[in-house]
Amino acid sequence: MSYVVGVSSGAFTVTSQEEKPQLVGLFKKAQSAITKGVQFVQLDLESVAEFKEPDLVENIKKVKSMKVRFGVHSETAAFGIEMSEPDSAIQTDYENGHRRLAEILDESRNIEAEYVLIHSSESVPFELLGRHLQPAVLVDVWGRPLRDFIEKEKQWVEKWIIPGEFDQGLKEGGSFMWADLIGGRDLEEYLNSNWEKYTRSTEYEFKTQSREGKVVSEEDKKSIKKNWYENERKDLLNYFLGFIESRSHHYGPERYAYYIIAKWMEKNDDPLWNKIIEANIKFFAAYEGTNPEEWKEKYQIKKTEEGKWSIDNSNFREQYKLWVPAVSAKYIWGHFFQDKISGSRLPDLKEKLKVKKKDGTETSMPLVLESPMAHRGTEEWLRLPNPLQMYCLAEEVNKEAGFEAMGLAVDLEHMISIRIDPEVVAKLLPEEGGKLIRVVHAGWPAPLAPAHLPIQLGSEQQRYLYRVYYQLRQKGFGKDPKVDSFIIFERGGPETFQESILSLRNIVEFLSKDTPPKDLPLEFAGIKTGQIASWERQLTTIKEHAEEPLKGVLAVPEEEHTFLGGAAVAKPGGTEKWKKEEYK
Repeated sequence: MSYVVGVSSGAFTVTSQEEKPQLVGLFKKAQSAITKGVQFVQLDLESVAEFKEPDLVENIKKVKSMKVRFGVHSETAAFGIEMSEPDSAIQTDYENGHRRLAEILDESRNIEAEYVLIHSSESVPFELLGRHLQPAVLVDVWGRPLRDFIEKEKQWVEKWIIPGEFDQGLKEGGSFMWADLIGGRDLEEYLNSNWEKYTRSTEYEFKTQSREGKVVSEEDKKSIKKNWYENERKDLLNYFLGFIESRSHHYGPERYAYYIIAKWMEKNDDPLWNKIIEANIKFFAAYEGTNPEEWKEKYQIKKTEEGKWSIDNSNFREQYKLWVPAVSAKYIWGHFFQDKISGSRLPDLKEKLKVKKKDGTETSMPLVLESPMAHRGTEEWLRLPNPLQMYCLAEEVNKEAGFEAMGLAVDLEHMISIRIDPEVVAKLLPEEGGKLIRVVHAGWPAPLAPAHLPIQLGSEQQRYLYRVYYQLRQKGFGKDPKVDSFIIFERGGPETFQESILSLRNIVEFLSKDTPPKDLPLEFAGIKTGQIASWERQLTTIKEHAEEPLKGVLAVPEEEHTFLGGAAVAKPGGTEKWKKEEYK
């Protein structure tokens, strides 16, 4: 069977005092599956220190000898962990996050985990960066200093950062980035203002005054202005290059790295740029009940004459939810392809996902991406929240890596809580796209995450889960008998397991039979033939007693004052009281 039902271990830090001894470390968490009626457990990692538990490898082997399998849910801010995100453009975050994830992958492979799951992005939402202080030491998608990236790409990037010629004014280009850097002023206005100040300076007067009867021509004045303009541009560029390697804190400098990488992706027709933007347009159009063409018209979004989605276009640029996910995905991509640059100081993460089997063949322990949760009020602002975006990333990573390095996790509770309609996602997922879904986190599909409520047999929630999973199955989820797809009940407490696991087993049974949601029998709700609550049993009982004579004589007296009122009237003085109270 390609579907494997499992449970999450739960977290030591949030469980009850009575249960803490059962979840203190990965060994105890792995053992917890034994009493839950399943043979797969997702280990909720709360610290890399858990991998240093004494005798962990040997103890895990004991658990595996009982046919218990497991995957690892990596660290997450949802557990209250201070962590660095893989889509960060801040140097310290990029490097620390990379090395920590590399260690988690190494240790997870060492204990033979079947996957490692991370939340796709819990970084500060792009729209909120302007109010968050950050160090301005920025990096490119491979973690190299952004200044080095600009030097390497200087043929185009310098002219984009400060676009235009001195006698033609500024083209839009990247001039929009300068507003925060020069006190909220427009770059062209700033240069013009500086030129006016310069023309009033003694230096300018000296250069343009008549000397020894020689008059400075208009052509000479134009040349003076051109030289001044070029020097001003160099000064601005040097200021920018110094700024992006400053360890002083500024408000949201990470934005500048995202803008520059976005332009780079645009120029190179990067597959992640084009595919993610197109997927986003389709999703938001469907979410708003319209079609992509009408949606683009509504927000005045259009391609350039060269057929590109351009960050230079202000209408497009302000729709952060369209292009920020593409840049976020590219930064995550960079962690897996350190071999594409020379002299990298960081390990190549895709190599950490390769697993050699005992027979000498090679398989993989995929990194699985899951939609994160968001703080109230920022539900739609996350950088990489949508499985459709993650699909584009996983597809590209696997294609370039040559093996299954990355997969998807679908959590309906997380998706609904950040206003992503799971059925729209299922509909828009490419044909065969469900094959990349390796993990499903199951639970009551609540809009207020983290709820982690039980799935009751026969409930509307159980039927809704089945409906979405069935749609995903039509796109390939769980159809390959050679590849296991894990359906994990994420626990909310010790009392929530039993019925939820029974509900999931019924979901798996009918998914495997390809039963359409409208054709689900009563067995799906736990009512099986022969049980006391089954229709067959009830009908049989009725037929057995249908012709029996009535036992005794039934008599129903006339009730002038209703059943309860009749008893009240029978009491002394009751009739008069009845008349007074009857219509009150």
